[in-house]
Amino acid sequence: MRGLLLWLFPAWWRRRHGAAFRALLDSIPLTARTVAEVLGAAARAWCDPRASRLTVASAAALMVASLVLLAGFLDGWGTIYRQTSGEFGLWLVRGVALGYAGLGLFVSSRGHRVVGMLTVVVALLGLVWQGSIGAPDWRSTQLPMQVCVLWSMALSCWCAWWVAYGVHDPRRPSP
Repeated sequence: MRGLLLWLFPAWWRRRHGAAFRALLDSIPLTARTVAEVLGAAARAWCDPRASRLTVASAAALMVASLVLLAGFLDGWGTIYRQTSGEFGLWLVRGVALGYAGLGLFVSSRGHRVVGMLTVVVALLGLVWQGSIGAPDWRSTQLPMQVCVLWSMALSCWCAWWVAYGVHDPRRPSP
């Protein structure tokens, strides 16, 4: 169980602090409070801006790209839902989903694997949902589309946070 708790931390954190933290975990009783505190510490380690390789320019470009993709996603789904554009809406949603997958891979390559992989998963969910349009009653089940839209907005906010705070964090070492 202690090894599993240590595995919750990012790889860079485990390389830096893993041995000492494992020794600390071995020296204390494993209670519910200890597990909760370790979970909180792991969440804080995943959000630590010092491990990021995002710059102001790349975070700003990500934010703009995610907002443009969000607008395209909403436009594409609007035309699909109203059935006004034929194949254009379908291709627009496919292109936007692939664009989000690309953003997710870029974010993942910059040290944010959780956010990046969630973005890829949501983009794939959008592709799968868009591909199932021929299914009966597809309009009555809006949850996958809502998840995609909410994650798109969350990704834009996350990028804006990096532009405003994360890149300028005084705790972050200078290059």
